[in-house]
Amino acid sequence: MYINTIYRRARSCAHTHTHSYIRGQERESWNCSCVSEDSSRVPSVIQDGNCFTSCKCTPDFAEIPPEGKKFISEKGLVAVLLLCVVFTITVLFTSVACYFYHKDKCSARPALPSSVKGTNWNTVANSTSNQSASTQGFYVNTSFYPRPIIGIVRKLSFIFGREKGGLPGAITRFAFVELEQATNRFSNTNLVGLGGSSNVYRGELNGVGAVAIKKLKAIGDDYEFLTEIELLSRLNHCHVVPLLGYCLESLGKQSERLLVFEYMCNGSLRDCLDAQATKPMDWGTRVTIAIGAAKGLEYLHEAAAPRILHRDIKSTNILLDDKFRAKITDLGMAKRLMPDDAVASCTNSPSRMLGTFGYFAPEYAIVGKASLKSDVFSFGVVVLELITGRQPIQKIGNGDDESLVMWAAARLRNSRLVVTELPDPLLKGKFPEEEMQIMAHLARECLQWDPESRPTMSEVVQILSVIAPDKTKKKNLPDDIIFMRS
Repeated sequence: MYINTIYRRARSCAHTHTHSYIRGQERESWNCSCVSEDSSRVPSVIQDGNCFTSCKCTPDFAEIPPEGKKFISEKGLVAVLLLCVVFTITVLFTSVACYFYHKDKCSARPALPSSVKGTNWNTVANSTSNQSASTQGFYVNTSFYPRPIIGIVRKLSFIFGREKGGLPGAITRFAFVELEQATNRFSNTNLVGLGGSSNVYRGELNGVGAVAIKKLKAIGDDYEFLTEIELLSRLNHCHVVPLLGYCLESLGKQSERLLVFEYMCNGSLRDCLDAQATKPMDWGTRVTIAIGAAKGLEYLHEAAAPRILHRDIKSTNILLDDKFRAKITDLGMAKRLMPDDAVASCTNSPSRMLGTFGYFAPEYAIVGKASLKSDVFSFGVVVLELITGRQPIQKIGNGDDESLVMWAAARLRNSRLVVTELPDPLLKGKFPEEEMQIMAHLARECLQWDPESRPTMSEVVQILSVIAPDKTKKKNLPDDIIFMRS
């Protein structure tokens, strides 16, 4: 402890004193103003009582920081600032490196070899994926236009998430202006399909040819859109419409979301059935379409990874190519089934049901429970459309709606009516009665009220293989399959 005493003499013969002493880390001081009778008498130490009786003193307490504390605080602050600078520079250089890497590797779509031009895109995808295995799991970008900050963040988050998905093949990312030019600015003359959530346009792309461009309406968000792309990119089957590319761009306050598919020149199955007045569909073609659609749905249910519950199987979602090969499309309502999902089902509130009226399975329409067997029921409705040519919901004379399933129920149970009243009149009786009986039996089995009583899609394919137009692929149908639920 030490004591300091400082004083000065004022003009009014008053003395101003400052006394202080330090004890430990605390300094105690007093400011005193004294009027002295004897100007030479000045308190020399703090203990002098005259200072407190004849002087006006004010105590002042102040804490002295520990020795070295200020130095350490400043050093820590400098260290934190240096770390922030180093981190910022590292992120900046990493971003620039990633930008140039993707620009060099993925800035242009690979040109199609002349040997594969005009062939099915699945073949092209397989050949290109074998030649560029190192790029598997990445989307190919055709342009790097400036984006708003939020768009850049979204794109970067998706780029770094690609490797996790392990996407097979190369899925092209198109520029919006490129798709706009391919469809004549999305003109009505290029419009080939209308839906509740999207419009489909025919377009011509350099190096690809004719494509179907699905322009989604402002429903949902970008995350759901990218999830659908990742799901579609995993599919590779000759009876599933392949995804060629996509577009996601922020234009103003909204995002433009588009999907690019292989173009199917014969449109949907429903279109072909409705156009039979000018071009009737023969029985062999109908059987071929049923087999192709069944194989595509079997792939989604049992061979895709992960397995997929479609939830919107209908004749407008079965497209036909130039050889009338059927291909499943529109997986916008599809649900992935996890490997440990033993029940392979999902439940929705009846007020939020997904799908199309006329194709709903009873358990889905009543309690909102969808399963693989719900898809089987919807496929049964499609089989009825192939047999009868009728729509799933049809207007009758008094303006009411009539369900195809209800109309056909009694006829399916009578073998005579199966060949007299059930078939499409445009067939004019040109069909083998045995094959008609098998198709009617298949429809009846798929439309069973109890989901467990319906066949699997593998069993459906096995039944249809018996009446396949290609004689070399025909098989004998085991009795335990065709009569196991009779």
